[in-house]
Amino acid sequence: MVATPQYEKGKLYNISVIDFKKDPNQPRKYFDPEALEELAASIRKHGILQPVLFKPAEQGWLTIVAGERRIEAAKKVGVNIIPGLMVDGSADEIALVENLQRKDLTPVEEAEALERMMKNHDYKQEDLVGVVNKSQSMISKILSLTRLPQEIRDECRCDPTVPRAVLIAIAQKKQERAMLRLYREYREKELTREEINREAGDRKGRAPDQYVALIADMEKKLGQLDRSAWTEEENTAFRDGLANLRETVELLLDPESPTPLRAPAKSQQLA
Repeated sequence: MVATPQYEKGKLYNISVIDFKKDPNQPRKYFDPEALEELAASIRKHGILQPVLFKPAEQGWLTIVAGERRIEAAKKVGVNIIPGLMVDGSADEIALVENLQRKDLTPVEEAEALERMMKNHDYKQEDLVGVVNKSQSMISKILSLTRLPQEIRDECRCDPTVPRAVLIAIAQKKQERAMLRLYREYREKELTREEINREAGDRKGRAPDQYVALIADMEKKLGQLDRSAWTEEENTAFRDGLANLRETVELLLDPESPTPLRAPAKSQQLA
């Protein structure tokens, strides 16, 4: 690269595509190949109608703030000079807001972008309210997606078909294993959001006395079990089922659970 040109904020420039570099904090990580081809065809026919936003960087490079997809599409059809507009302010904030306004981010990309912004700028959740124009309660729900296991995040980062509400419901689980199990059930059984919410811990349909009766019946049946003739597979399935049951009980006893089950007072406990 040659010496850095002097750019003025708000002025439009014609810039070579090779002068741009990607922003590592760009919130959008996935570009749909089919949509990219459609954009390339549009650029071939009509040119680039919206300028790329950039900020000058070291050694003459221009950091892309918004418009990476336009640049990639332009390269596909041999367009080497594109319009660019220099902007001021935080690059990651501008990029996030631009992508949110265009609804270009998957729920996981949005959550990870908000998390990066909090770390990079020492923001609190309430600080993000004015940046992304969302309520603090919604920001809190979106950020809960960063608790999802890496396997789920990696898959959903590139998949815009999984609704944000479904992922938020899954993220309510306390343990990663429970999140993974519920996510696989969603994928395999094509559960609705309402079914996901029920599976995630909404047990308001039963009265407490019904739970007590259910526990008593379960204790009776477990006490009558004879596992001597069971196969190894049956024993494994049984142990897994008990492990899942234990996880559910621990969740219900957790005081931070949305529907905690209070243990009886000591005076009420059996000796």
